[in-house]
Amino acid sequence: MTIDIETPNSPGWWLAKLDKKRVGRLKRLNLLHSYHIGDPPLPTNVETARESFREFLKTARTNYADVLVGSVAERITVRDIRTALSGEEVDVEAQRIWKENGLDVEFADVIENMLALGDSFMMVGKDSDSDELIVTGEDPRQVVTIHNPVKQSEIRAASKTFHDPDEGKDYIFLFIKGQWDEEANAFGPAMRYVASRKSKGSPRGPLFSKSSWSWDEDFGGAAGEPLPHSLVPVVRFRNRRGVGEFEPHLDLLNRINDTVYQRMVITLYQAFKQRVVHMDEDEDDEDDGEDGSGAEKLTLDDVLTSDPGSWIQLPKDATIWESTQADLNGILSAIKDDVKQLAAVTRRPLSILAPDNQSATGASFTREGLTFATEDKMTRAAQALRDLFYLIFLTLEDTERADRSKIIIGWMPTERHSLSDMYSAVAQAQGSMAKRTIWREILQKTPEEIRQLAAELADEMLLAEDLNAPANTA
Repeated sequence: MTIDIETPNSPGWWLAKLDKKRVGRLKRLNLLHSYHIGDPPLPTNVETARESFREFLKTARTNYADVLVGSVAERITVRDIRTALSGEEVDVEAQRIWKENGLDVEFADVIENMLALGDSFMMVGKDSDSDELIVTGEDPRQVVTIHNPVKQSEIRAASKTFHDPDEGKDYIFLFIKGQWDEEANAFGPAMRYVASRKSKGSPRGPLFSKSSWSWDEDFGGAAGEPLPHSLVPVVRFRNRRGVGEFEPHLDLLNRINDTVYQRMVITLYQAFKQRVVHMDEDEDDEDDGEDGSGAEKLTLDDVLTSDPGSWIQLPKDATIWESTQADLNGILSAIKDDVKQLAAVTRRPLSILAPDNQSATGASFTREGLTFATEDKMTRAAQALRDLFYLIFLTLEDTERADRSKIIIGWMPTERHSLSDMYSAVAQAQGSMAKRTIWREILQKTPEEIRQLAAELADEMLLAEDLNAPANTA
């Protein structure tokens, strides 16, 4: 059955609108992804070049994009989650959900995609067979959302497009926000629709067309399926201005790669001394030999050997000219200057991009820039994580925890300190801070480690009481 894409606000209309937006973003996202994984465009146009030269060009590329992303992503780690039900303590149920869904890894991938591609997504749902909660990180090349232009945090519709090689089918999962019900004076349930088609897969990925796709009857067909709440179960993690960390600096990254390529060409063809033999072109080098039969004409390869014990015989009146070695210092200096500019415009410590000794003041300033950048990403991610857990509790129909304003995300510190520095701070904090605060803020312990420390401390206190108790005398 052909999907209706003409009727405004119908499922097919939203499906076509979302897919058009997704396809329009693919070229940019694929380009950013290629930089992130270390496979950016080659320094020069080599469409007709031989494969050997293409391989040579590949060695001119340096993957600074991954460093710019990783230097921030590695410092963003969730420590604990608190809700309205847990108060100031860690919510055990929220932590269980986090661990059971492997969100330590999923969230790390989401942050990496957010920093590299500008957007990333997480999705909340239930397994159709076991009814278990499923929380997944999503690739922004597969997932797209449409937002309320007045309130960007409100998602009106979302879709996920992917190919299932085991079933040999393409799928599009469509989610539409619940509509306002005047009689009930509340929003109705959000709806999920699934479109599918038979496919062997394509390098370009699935593309929507109303004639080749149809609503999947295994997922409710054209009527769709209601969700247990009124919200689209997709959360967007958006980077600053919606662009990747290195996206504004692609020209600078290209300039660095191009300069490295020029240096490699000079090194390969001009860096070493070249020798030239001047001789008379009309001179007859032919040797007729003793038998007069005539021998092949001698070439310079026959007389100019590299054997240290050999004699070299040159034609009469021949002279040798030797070039000077090419000076690469200027090019190497230009590359270093470009890397310094990259560190400056991205506010990353130069030691990350080009390890070297720095002054204490300069190192302090660059660390501050990285710390502020990381804290900005944590603020943005915290808002998205609150929305995520709000969706999780709505899906589980846990009304006590489903209070967005009371969901608090705790982060590990952005900086890691040595043991000597930490215990020096502990000694200064004794008497002015609670033990758990010291363990959490100064020693940077996780909730599990804090519970273990508290249990071990209680055991030691009981043991000390038993050892100090007076012996019973008969």
